[in-house]
Amino acid sequence: MTIVEKIVARELDALIVYESNDVIAFADHDPINSGHILIAPTQCYESFIDLPIAIHDEIQQVARDLYQRITAKFNPQGITFIQNNGKFNDLGHYHLHIFPRFDGDRFGWTSNEHGLQSPDMLREKLAGL
Repeated sequence: MTIVEKIVARELDALIVYESNDVIAFADHDPINSGHILIAPTQCYESFIDLPIAIHDEIQQVARDLYQRITAKFNPQGITFIQNNGKFNDLGHYHLHIFPRFDGDRFGWTSNEHGLQSPDMLREKLAGL
């Protein structure tokens, strides 16, 4: 049973901010910033590609609503969405992170050895995609 399923079953305590038959949203237990929320299906789908379209669409609607609520509550300079798949999905259960961003919050993106690539190099690498 995944962490999300345990929250849905009330085996783990969580601050739930939205719940329907198919989707749940709750506060992250180790937040990037105050207002960091996870949105997930109530049933276990491991990745983005596994989600039924109706559940995907409900998650997106919940994300839009939470975007507005987080903005009204925390007045951030921006909102970030992150969703990981494969071995980078540490819950083994699809979830979308949404969290407010603030100047100086030190959340960052680190590039690897690929660095900046020219448009010609990108065209070559992405040809046929």
